[in-house]
Amino acid sequence: MDMQTIVLSALGGIGIGTIIQVVISVYAKKKELLETRTYKEKRYAYLGLLNSIHNAAVHPSDENSKAYALWQTRVDLFGSIEVSKYAQQIVDTTPHSKERDVAFDNLLSSMRKDLNVRKD
Repeated sequence: MDMQTIVLSALGGIGIGTIIQVVISVYAKKKELLETRTYKEKRYAYLGLLNSIHNAAVHPSDENSKAYALWQTRVDLFGSIEVSKYAQQIVDTTPHSKERDVAFDNLLSSMRKDLNVRKD
């Protein structure tokens, strides 16, 4: 092998390595941004749902029921299937009943799990 071939091979190898590193870096950054955005959307939907549960309990009205339905739809869109299931159980159970309390506890637990929030 002559010197020119060795130099060109070395430069080519360095160039390909740099390109691969840039591609991997861009992919990792996009993935991180998507995960951050998804977490924020879920958190926003979950906190809105909890706030609407509170408003419906403190001030029962058609307006607050519709607000809950809107937040429930946002949870259906951005949240986990498990959270959506327990949000629906809140609707399907009687206020101040054991079933409603269990549904609410399960709702909180599934939100924590989905958001990866520990309760110590």
